[in-house]
Amino acid sequence: MGQKDEPANPPETTLFRPTMNQKIFFHPERCLLCLSCVLACQMNSLGARNCRSIPLGERPRQRISLTFHRRTPWAWKCQQCTAAPCSEACVSGSLRRKENGAGVENQPELCVGCGACLLACPLSIPIPDEVGKVSKCNLCPEEEIPPCVRACQSRALVYQDVSCFSREKKKRFLTQALVTHEPR
Repeated sequence: MGQKDEPANPPETTLFRPTMNQKIFFHPERCLLCLSCVLACQMNSLGARNCRSIPLGERPRQRISLTFHRRTPWAWKCQQCTAAPCSEACVSGSLRRKENGAGVENQPELCVGCGACLLACPLSIPIPDEVGKVSKCNLCPEEEIPPCVRACQSRALVYQDVSCFSREKKKRFLTQALVTHEPR
């Protein structure tokens, strides 16, 4: 009798649950090629919240790009590799594994422009600017949700835990497989 009553099932939060292993995933079938994600990313790289506050004369860093590959839109961005060959190749420490192991952080001011990361990255993601310093997606650690994901109205870009994304993808695959292979 003297014990406190605890709820049998604690309420779960479904909107945002910060974890150590969140990444940006791309759903090409949802992409409208509106380039909102690219604009939001570039504005964030300049510290601008709207187009009118972009500092004159400054060029934004390109950390995401959209292209067509086999008639499908594709967002090229850092995959935050577990092995991270770019960080292993970086001689200046500009690219390095995050302390928690979830991704690679980029400090362009430390870059010496040697290009070793460009050779090491299997997807050629680091993008050199006009003076040779590279930039890449760092998942905007100062933001709860990266600006590119917030700007994507079609939800082609999603920011979620790797295991959650994997479960959802497996469910979609199984559902599609069951529908296409139903006995008649």
